[in-house]
Amino acid sequence: MTRIWIDIINPSHALFFNSLIPELSSHQLDITIRDRAETVKLCKSFGINGRVIGTDYVDPLKKSVNMVYRTLKLSTSIPKFDISLSFENGMCVFGSKVRGNPSILFCDNDLKFSQKKSFLQDLESDIKSLASYVFIPRVCRENFSIMFDDTQLITYNGCKEDIYIADYIPDPDFLDKIPFNDFVVVRPEALGSFYVKENKTIVPEILKRFEKENVNVIYLPREKEDIKYAEGCKFYTPDNPLNGLDLCYYANAVLTGSGTLAREAACMGTTSISFFPSSKLLSVDQYFVDQGRILHSRDVNEIMDYINKNIQNGKRRDLKKCKAIKKDFLSKLQKNLN
Repeated sequence: MTRIWIDIINPSHALFFNSLIPELSSHQLDITIRDRAETVKLCKSFGINGRVIGTDYVDPLKKSVNMVYRTLKLSTSIPKFDISLSFENGMCVFGSKVRGNPSILFCDNDLKFSQKKSFLQDLESDIKSLASYVFIPRVCRENFSIMFDDTQLITYNGCKEDIYIADYIPDPDFLDKIPFNDFVVVRPEALGSFYVKENKTIVPEILKRFEKENVNVIYLPREKEDIKYAEGCKFYTPDNPLNGLDLCYYANAVLTGSGTLAREAACMGTTSISFFPSSKLLSVDQYFVDQGRILHSRDVNEIMDYINKNIQNGKRRDLKKCKAIKKDFLSKLQKNLN
């Protein structure tokens, strides 16, 4: 029996590992969780039991200090393990290296290698390069080859969202949990992330436009501070975290300043808009844009026109592709775990 350490640090990673954990039932799992945004609450709602270690901050100095603290804490407190699994997580890779154990790192953000912003971001990328194996979407391989040897890289078709959407079953009672049936979802930019250069949000413009057109909005702040972007606007923010996949499934459109939620919506055939604050996108996001499955724009008029046009066309759902992608992915993962 392989002893596997899993470290979950972001909300989307909770969804990702919630899909993988049942496939690892023949192994012994030790799970740690970072207290960031909805991560802990989502893990609890999925029945993922783990120890909460460390938190996260928007302030760059606090963020940097806390990452160092958490890395050291993990390196010294994790029980014996044979291999670690994590997503975009230099802290886990470093802890594994210090303990002399191999690590499998799942990644899809290649902007961190080409869009330099801070010393800590560069240091984190260097630490990630210590991973034993790195699973990435096939469309990202060229850029990841900058930081990793070919012997480290393992590619798969599709994207990480395909893997957990493959198991998705819509909650038939979901609409009872929110105050309306017709709505759009808005999530702000991750302006506090090291790899994001822009420091201006367009969320207030978007929310005011929706209010003018009498459109119901579910607003999902990333951090507590993000609520200020919506001040003076009409919106609904749930008291407890909702399953993002249900939001994508039932929404008329999904708008986000980052990539994960946009890709989730696109995989489900829901109108999807990314207003990521850069003309240069992650390779996996550019792939979706090139396919016409995501609109990337920070022009509010263009965004509204796109939504109105696509809502009329309806949703096209086909999860068979997701299931095939997950099957291939799991085959490669089990091979490396064994």
